Amino acid sequence: MSWKEDNDCCSWDGVTCDKVTGHVIDLDLSCSGLYGNIPSNSSVFFLPQLQKLNLAFNDFDYSQISSNFGQLISLTHLNLFASNFNGSIPSEISHLSNLVSLDISSVLDVYPIIYRSYYLNVPLIIERPVFERIVQNLTMLKTLALNYVDMSTIIPNSLMNLSSSLTSLSLCYSILQGNFPTQIFRLPNLQILRLRGNFNLTGSFPKVNWSSPLKSLDVIDINFSKQLPNSIGNLLSLRELYLENCTLMGSIPTSFGNLTQLNYLSLGYNKFSGQIPSFLSNLVQLCLLDLSFNNFIGQFPEFFVNLTQLSSLDLSSNQLTGPIPSHVNALQKLVDIRLNSNNLNDTIPSWLFTLPLLESLDLSENQLTGHIDQF
Repeated sequence: MSWKEDNDCCSWDGVTCDKVTGHVIDLDLSCSGLYGNIPSNSSVFFLPQLQKLNLAFNDFDYSQISSNFGQLISLTHLNLFASNFNGSIPSEISHLSNLVSLDISSVLDVYPIIYRSYYLNVPLIIERPVFERIVQNLTMLKTLALNYVDMSTIIPNSLMNLSSSLTSLSLCYSILQGNFPTQIFRLPNLQILRLRGNFNLTGSFPKVNWSSPLKSLDVIDINFSKQLPNSIGNLLSLRELYLENCTLMGSIPTSFGNLTQLNYLSLGYNKFSGQIPSFLSNLVQLCLLDLSFNNFIGQFPEFFVNLTQLSSLDLSSNQLTGPIPSHVNALQKLVDIRLNSNNLNDTIPSWLFTLPLLESLDLSENQLTGHIDQF
């Protein structure tokens, strides 16, 4: 409503101008209901001083990303996330050598919830020569997101040429294939690394000298070497760790007890064995703990009483035995509990039915007995 011709455009919603020159330097049109293709003579391509352009969450009706974006050589931030573009990413994007942040991620209409049972049909493609030019020319990049972009022709080793300034790399469901370079885990400024859903990608974690500022690591569905190295315990800044379905086995390394800042830990769909280790009680900031679909044995750990911030606990599909402890009253924030498909026995403790925030409880496929209290 503020976009009126008789008003100064610098007063329009989403428009920021330089206070000295009056040039438009920031254009935020995210969630603006834009529809259709962007014509080549659009005024947006004639803003040479533009530094930030956000077109996220619009609907460009499966049109191609215009090569004219390459004219905006002053851009430091370009966000085309979830805007319904189609086809190949133009090589002219590599002309934007001042970019600090680039997000050309797509989204799928139906999120693939069931692992390994669907065919990814992503709308955007980035060809190998284009990606290599982007890596070579955009030396100031700190954030790169190409989620749901077809990167099947990209050689993973080319990622090693990314800027050492990179703080966030997100390439989820991008059909990457081959061996993921271990050196990426050691990038000195990397805080966020998300690779989930690249089923044909393999890799291994650094076994020594792995120290980085990583806060979020998501490698769900990547085929990693069988054992987790102790070096993972050096990632003292980690808040989120998602290692679901990574073909991992053996025991959880004791160094996990060092990761005291963790809020989210998902180790489901692996082949971890032995008892659930007591050093997990050090992770007192945990909100989510998922150890489902492993080979853990032993009894329900009583040390979980220390994890007072837990809202989601999933120990389903293991080989746990014995009773559920009768006094775990400290877990008052639990919303979701999944203990199904174990060998738990004895009576169902009453504290499960007094949790004030509980929404979902699954105790099926056990050997539990007794009376179920009324909620």
